[in-house]
Amino acid sequence: MTPRPKRVTIKDVAARAGVSPSAVSIALNGKGASLPEKTRERIRAAADELDYRPDYSARAMVTGKTHIVGIVLPDISNPFFAQLVGQIQTALAARGYDVMLCNSGEKAENDLHSIRLLAGRGVDGLILAPASESLTADGAANLRRVLARARLPVLFLDRCYEGGTPRVSVDNEDSGYRMAQYLLRMGHTKIGVVTGPLVLNSSRNRLRGVLRALEENNLSLPEAYIYEGGYDAKSGILGAEKLLKTDVTAIFAFSDVQACGVYQRLFEFGKRIPEDISVAGFDDTFYSAVCVPPLTTMRQPLGEISAAACRLLSKMMEGGGSAEEVCVPADLVVRGSVKRLHDNLEKQ
Repeated sequence: MTPRPKRVTIKDVAARAGVSPSAVSIALNGKGASLPEKTRERIRAAADELDYRPDYSARAMVTGKTHIVGIVLPDISNPFFAQLVGQIQTALAARGYDVMLCNSGEKAENDLHSIRLLAGRGVDGLILAPASESLTADGAANLRRVLARARLPVLFLDRCYEGGTPRVSVDNEDSGYRMAQYLLRMGHTKIGVVTGPLVLNSSRNRLRGVLRALEENNLSLPEAYIYEGGYDAKSGILGAEKLLKTDVTAIFAFSDVQACGVYQRLFEFGKRIPEDISVAGFDDTFYSAVCVPPLTTMRQPLGEISAAACRLLSKMMEGGGSAEEVCVPADLVVRGSVKRLHDNLEKQ
């Protein structure tokens, strides 16, 4: 039997790099700002040459911490979550944390399994964007129970059950309000919406913002102008089919992925954007700039969201309790998918 190779330790890396073990620990834990850049590069090169791998179990036995954060997302194929988790991983690495990522696929049972798995692996904290199934009455009850048993610092991201804090998200109601205001200023008084699942507070709040803007202008949102779907392209396709049977002049999709589906169905029906019908989205993912025409959308500031999430979770993992809720304002990005119908609306 081939003998098992000796595990490379921090002392081995220190000897190769010609530095102290404490310098290696500082550099490899993402806290090397106090070290000269050349020293950090030499340490990283030595670690790579020796194929050094941190022993998280040993570290946890000494410090009581693994320096790993668990992240559970509902759909990592969604560009918004894919881009956001990349930013969060970078921000956590700067604080000396690694990441374990789980994808629930919008299934409540996968949320529960992932939380149990991550708790069993000894993560120091959890960032959770629950599946839509986990936010029904029964789903939320089960989620609360499993989180209580996990005994982990938990930060909700984008969505949560009623009273779930701390939480970091974009200001969804204000964002829905501002997009509706923009469409109204462009002369659109018959606005259709393709929402996400309304069990999600993010979807409900975006819709609430749209309704508030319409009410301020003595307008309403008929049931025929609303399509509730998932945050996927298929929902955009189905939503467009429904709304094309009405007299809407603009469609506000609650995600850019949905808006791509709206584009597809409108093109298939021979409709020109924005000449025949205007379209707006939400998120400002990479899709929005490459659509033809480029998509007007609400930009979620991923850097601010990820920085706030890491700040709050780090505070909790260091023993500071927090019931804080952070709502980050979104930015309206005007491109070429919305037509001005007339110029006589008073600017709001």
